[in-house]
Formats: sequence, structure tokens, C-alpha cells
Amino acid sequence: MQRTHLLVLAKAPVPGRSKTRLTPPLTTVEAASVAEAALADTLEAVAGCGADRLVLALDGEPGPWLPAGFEVVPQVEGSFNERLAAAWAHAGGPGLQIGMDTPQVTPGLLDAALAALADDGFDAALGPAEDGGWWALGMVRPHPEAFAGVHMSRNDTGLMQRKQLEALGLSVADLPVLRDLDDAADARAIAALAPRTRTARRIRELLDPVGVDVVLPVLNEREAIPWVLGHMPPGYRPIVVDNGSDDGSAEVAAGLGATVVTETRRGFGSACHAGLAAATAPVVAFMDCDTSLDPADLPRVCAPVLAGEADLVLGARDAEAGAMSKRNRLANRYLAGQIRRRTGAHVTDLGPMRAARREALLGLGIADRRSGWPLEMVLRAGRDGWRIAELPVPYRPRVGRSKVTGTLGGTLRAVKDMRAQLARFDER
Repeated sequence: MQRTHLLVLAKAPVPGRSKTRLTPPLTTVEAASVAEAALADTLEAVAGCGADRLVLALDGEPGPWLPAGFEVVPQVEGSFNERLAAAWAHAGGPGLQIGMDTPQVTPGLLDAALAALADDGFDAALGPAEDGGWWALGMVRPHPEAFAGVHMSRNDTGLMQRKQLEALGLSVADLPVLRDLDDAADARAIAALAPRTRTARRIRELLDPVGVDVVLPVLNEREAIPWVLGHMPPGYRPIVVDNGSDDGSAEVAAGLGATVVTETRRGFGSACHAGLAAATAPVVAFMDCDTSLDPADLPRVCAPVLAGEADLVLGARDAEAGAMSKRNRLANRYLAGQIRRRTGAHVTDLGPMRAARREALLGLGIADRRSGWPLEMVLRAGRDGWRIAELPVPYRPRVGRSKVTGTLGGTLRAVKDMRAQLARFDER
């Protein structure tokens, strides 16, 4: 059986020479950083496929983005068609060639493309791009005229390439259609398709900068996570803090593109503190990740903080029927009264959806790592003279049972923690 190869034709990510169609809106340096991420993702996928040889035909110098195991050859001078032909002449066949514009490729996709040549009896394979070009081309044996007369970078390049292969007597297998990363619209679309890639992270950082980090403490919320993340507004980065889940919650969140932090110390406060420590945005919001609260309400809660009109905003729950038990309503009413009495803040709810500035929160020195964390935040903020505001937010029945108030043990621990916070406040 012949040894297969996977050939990557790429350009070193240099400002002013890479991903120039991303400028504007990006600077040349930012565009080059997207190109570097796309190249790194592409090479990682290639390194994970089953090809016997990995070849990189490079225009420029290798960088830290190059993984081990690649044979690097310089591209020749000349037109793109001439560089393609020369790279194929070096690599031989059978093999598959791709570029660096489809960072969403996976090892499985590349292996399937190679199989079309090795197992399905085709002489060639062609993967069309959505813009009319092509993203992948495979051949059992390189043909010196494979690229002759094919005009590149046009909306009929893929069609012309296929016609040329067929004119040479080659049978051509159809590979899946992919989207090239050329402009900002492409970048956002590819980031949505492959949210866990370096490319997606870099694109989100540059094209959709984070204004608010949203901390989502999680303990076995696998069923709720997709809904919550799917409703996250643009510019709000979810930080899912896994606090010991055994249902795959962390994997689900990561697969949907969320930043995932693992906190092994059990406790609601431990998870919130870990999320706050991981946050980098100037404003940080907190909310439950159980579908009881809708992330679409975050902009309204965060707006007074972003505008400098409030230091802490609490989302007062406007509960639907069945969303809160009578016991929880009474406990919440009692705690709100204790906060008003001790701090003068006009609150009616402890507010599981809340927002404040990151640096100010860190400066509060919240010490509780269990259920008293949210109460301690409000008490300390009130003691320090923070402007505390409250806005109503809809509150719905949650998915699954609450880990705090859903069991007798959890409720008793929460009561104990809350009482301890009130007692400590009175001692100060």
C-alpha cells in the first residue's frame, strides 16, 4: 500500500501579508494574529489525521505555531498555480492538499478525504469552497498539468479546477463544501462553526470584544447549559465554573465555546470566587446556570454599572408561578429586610443575577466560600458605601433540582451560612 501524505500550502503570518481582507476592520497586526491562529488550528488537525507524511510548503519562515512532525519545504517563486504544482511534485502521491483558510477542518474530515483516494477508487478529490473556490484537492498521482489554465481567486475557480482534472482523464470525488476565512463575515461564521478553536477565540476577542464577563457556577447542569449559553448576548463572555460535576457539564460548556474553569473546592462561593479570578472584563456579572434566569436580561442589569450610575446592581426576581417555593420566598424576604436594616440599601431580593466592576469586587475581600457568598457581597458593598440598585428580572422554574435549596441539607447549610454572615457583619 502506498504511503499517503497531507500537504499544506501556507504563508507565514506576517502583518501586511496575511489575511489582508480582514483590514479593515482589523489592523494588519490583528489580521496576522488571526492568520496565525488559523494556521495553528489547521496544522493541529493535520497532525491528528492518519496521513503517513505531513508536508508544509511554506512561504516565509516557520514560527512557534509549527507542531512537530512536519517536513517543511519552501514554496518556489512564481504564480500560485506554479507554486501548487511544485509543492505537489515534491510531495508526490497519493495525497491531499489544503491551505490555511479553513481552520474548522478536523482530523476525521481529512481522513475521509484521503479515504476517497485510497479506498474508493477515485483518481482525484476536490473540496469546493462556498465562495466558488476550493479548499482541498487530492490526487493519487500528481499531474504536472493539474493546475494549468485555472484562474485562481475567482467565483468559478472550483468549477474550472474540476473541469481541468476531468480533462486530464481523472475521476473526481466530491468532498464537503466548506467556508474559507477571507473577510470579517467569514471569520464570524467560522468562529460559530468551530467555537473551541484558537481561531474562534481570537476572532471573538477582536471582532466582538468582551464588555462583560458572566460567571456561571455549575454543578451537574448538563441539560441547562446549552440553553443558557445559546441566549448569551454579544459582548458577554460566559465563564462556566465547574464545581465537581460528574455529568459532563464542563465538556458540554467547552464544546459550545464557553471559557471553562475547574474549581475543586466545593461551595457556591468557591465557584463564584474562581470565576471572578478568571474574569478579565471590567464588569463581571453572576447568574445561575439552570434556565431560571435569561441571559438576555444581562444588558439591562449591567447597564447602570457600565454607565457609572451604580456600583452593584441586583436583579430582583419577578417569579413565575411555581418558580420559587413559599419557603424560599419567605427566606429571601427576611434576608432583604436584614440587608436594608444593616446597610440602608433599598433591596427586596438577594438577586442571583447581579453585576459590578471587577476590580471593586476583588477589593471587597469576600471571604465566604459557601452559600453566604452572595449575601456577604451585598453586606460589604453596603458597608463601603456602594451605590446599590435593583431592577426586576423574570424568574422561571429551573431545570433540575437546586443544589442549595432543593434539599433539606442544602437549605440548612444555606441558612447556617447566611446567619454567619449577618453575625459577622454585626461584630464589625
